[in-house]
Amino acid sequence: MAKAALTTAYIKNLLAVAPGERKYRVYDLAIPGFAIEVCPSGRKTFWLRYTDPRHRRRELRLGRYGDITADQARKKAQEKRAAISLGGDPAGTRDRLAAIPTVAAYAADMFIPHAREHLRSHANYEAAIRLRIAPALGRKALDEVTPAHIAAFRRGLIDEGLSNASVNRHLAVLRRMFSLALRWGLYQGANPAQHPGMLREEPRESYLAEAQVAALMAALGEDPDPLAGRAIALLALTGARRSEVLRARWADVDVERRLLTVPRSKSGRRRHIPLSDAALRLLETLPRAPGQEWLFPSPRRPGRPMQSVRSAWARARRAAALPAGTRLHDLRHTFASILINGGRSLYDVSRVLGHTQLATTARYAHLSPQTLVEAANMVGRVATGAGDALAGPTAGADR
Repeated sequence: MAKAALTTAYIKNLLAVAPGERKYRVYDLAIPGFAIEVCPSGRKTFWLRYTDPRHRRRELRLGRYGDITADQARKKAQEKRAAISLGGDPAGTRDRLAAIPTVAAYAADMFIPHAREHLRSHANYEAAIRLRIAPALGRKALDEVTPAHIAAFRRGLIDEGLSNASVNRHLAVLRRMFSLALRWGLYQGANPAQHPGMLREEPRESYLAEAQVAALMAALGEDPDPLAGRAIALLALTGARRSEVLRARWADVDVERRLLTVPRSKSGRRRHIPLSDAALRLLETLPRAPGQEWLFPSPRRPGRPMQSVRSAWARARRAAALPAGTRLHDLRHTFASILINGGRSLYDVSRVLGHTQLATTARYAHLSPQTLVEAANMVGRVATGAGDALAGPTAGADR
């Protein structure tokens, strides 16, 4: 091992690498492990060799001669040696930083596979990452993303014209991404999306009146696609989610107990949908070929369930003269509203809809104006006597 005092003059006069030979190093006489490396190309690079706290031999590149001077390299080597003496590991720190993935790599290699395994709504997560999160933040390492970056991303979503709900869904994906990255130890620090500034969401109060429900059911009965029409009618009669009906199997129907079992609902749990007399009558009208497992099989893909009822819904909505913005999901709102207006408690409705929190059910439970008037009249009837007393004697009472 060649050793010398690594001064500027000495480094300038270092011999070139002999033809056919590999690079060589010269170590400093004063600083242990401090060396200059000469390559066949003539490039000279400063290095520091040391032993880390786990007694492993490590090397740290200090810089290329010409980019830094010999004195600068020496000073840097002394600082690193001091940190090593205090238990530090400069090369280990470098390696850990280099191992921190970018947002895009982390999403592709870890987060999206995890979402596919554990989240029913993983497709929404993937779309948010592919369309907006990766293009905006994908090149940054996880530890490089700051709350300021999240705020800028949020402003971009708003400027794009996304609804408050859509902005919030993107921010929620980011918050979950960084939360899991911290849990998995991919980097050290804080979650930059922990408080992303969620926007206020105004709940959409859209539900059908009784006359509209009747008109819709009549339109569904005359739809040219009777199977899709019955699927939508079952949604209206059960308040179930679209996927719960379209993916239902005959094996999930218990006529005696009047239940349709959903093996895995949106919450990830098994749930049971009660079947009314009307729902049971509808099920009796469904064709069932031998070996057919789905209530609503796909007309184009044998052995698979029906994927969409969009066309049938558009036709029925027009035939029933429903507002253009009426959504299929509004049938679930309507179902909850009918139960609430009929005197059922939020707890009962929550159980029927498969909600885990009453607050979620409350968003679906719309009271009709007539119900609200009747509620106000209850107070009016109690206060009638007091009101008469406050009115005082009628005109002519003293006559």
